[in-house]
Amino acid sequence: MMTQKNETFLVLGNGPAGHFAIGEIRKANPEAEIIITSKEPIRTYLRTQLAECIESDLPDDKFFMVKEDWYEKNNIKQLLSKEAIEIHPEEKAVMFNDGDKIAYDKLIIATGSYNFIPPVDIEVLKSTEIVDVNKLDSNNYRNIEGIYSIRELSDILLLREKVKESKKAVVIGGGLLGLEAAWKLKQAGLDVSVVEFFKRLLPKQLDEEAAVIFKEIADKSGIELILGDSAETVNIEEDDDGNRKLKSLKLKNGDLIPCDILLFSVGVRSKLRIASEAGIETDKGIKVNRRMETNLKDIYACGDVVEIDGFAYGTWPAALTMGRVAGTNAAGGEMEFPSMVLSTIFNGLNAKVFSAGSIDFADNFLDVYSYKCKDKGFYKKLFFKDDHLVAGILIGDTSKSTRIMKGIEKGYSKQETFTNDIL
Repeated sequence: MMTQKNETFLVLGNGPAGHFAIGEIRKANPEAEIIITSKEPIRTYLRTQLAECIESDLPDDKFFMVKEDWYEKNNIKQLLSKEAIEIHPEEKAVMFNDGDKIAYDKLIIATGSYNFIPPVDIEVLKSTEIVDVNKLDSNNYRNIEGIYSIRELSDILLLREKVKESKKAVVIGGGLLGLEAAWKLKQAGLDVSVVEFFKRLLPKQLDEEAAVIFKEIADKSGIELILGDSAETVNIEEDDDGNRKLKSLKLKNGDLIPCDILLFSVGVRSKLRIASEAGIETDKGIKVNRRMETNLKDIYACGDVVEIDGFAYGTWPAALTMGRVAGTNAAGGEMEFPSMVLSTIFNGLNAKVFSAGSIDFADNFLDVYSYKCKDKGFYKKLFFKDDHLVAGILIGDTSKSTRIMKGIEKGYSKQETFTNDIL
């Protein structure tokens, strides 16, 4: 469907969801005014590649979504270093941190999420004496030299400089992003420890048996893996001039780990303030239907900031699809967000891991079929419920990952699964 309506589309956030939204709008309406804003100073980039930049920059074609001239060629106005602070639905306008107010006919909120920092105690020491006690959180962690969390390019640039002068790093969080960052820090020459609250790695992606096999491989990577523990106190050293920097981390079990870098990777939270203050319904995220419509007319949302049917996807493929759906429907088209199979691919710590499906591994009604060859490092497992394939795990040989995804999407029976040589 194509229209010539002279409307103004305002998109808040230039991550993958926002970027794909403007692409669909332009396809549908060659005449519309399209404005995309971002609090960051650069055009849309592949956030999934940030950890790759710990040692050095990636080539532009591997880091940015499109070339700089794409926006001009598509007649799209790109406003960078510009953060939305208020939405006024009754005026159909958005206020920004620089005082500007921009009117819209259709608004798409794609502001994403922020990294959650658990409220850990901070003790500031001066000549071994505690001079201040505080709490670390998502708002103040950037104020302390040595403490990081990877979310934006600026985070990586600061971390990269610190890596050059550091020897020891501790990563809080044994999920995908935490392990990926730990592996890159190890490859950069640092001594690295990972602290994970759960008693196994990748608890959302691996069952207990797979987690044991993965840890056996990961233990040989040279990274120290501390499971079933968490941060209790961050110790900060203050010099005579009042400058503060990281000194060590104390764990719940009492162990003290001296470190130059403390990197948090314990999950994300949707950015909800401006939406909720504007009267848009929120819970874990902005509530949208499968057309990406909010409860307010002409306001859409997509990407990490949203939840659908009570579920927040928070994945790159979901964000791309949501952006396309939001852009298509805002421009007058008809498109719904499809059911998506969650999947994970991890390649690090000398291991290759694939996981697909979203299940409770402790569910007693699951039928499980597995094959493993310890000598060759292969581990394969399929999970069925009510005779339908619902999940799969591969370690070592991940060549069957596409077949497993297809089988889950189509709801293969056991017979169809094994006929199609999925395991």
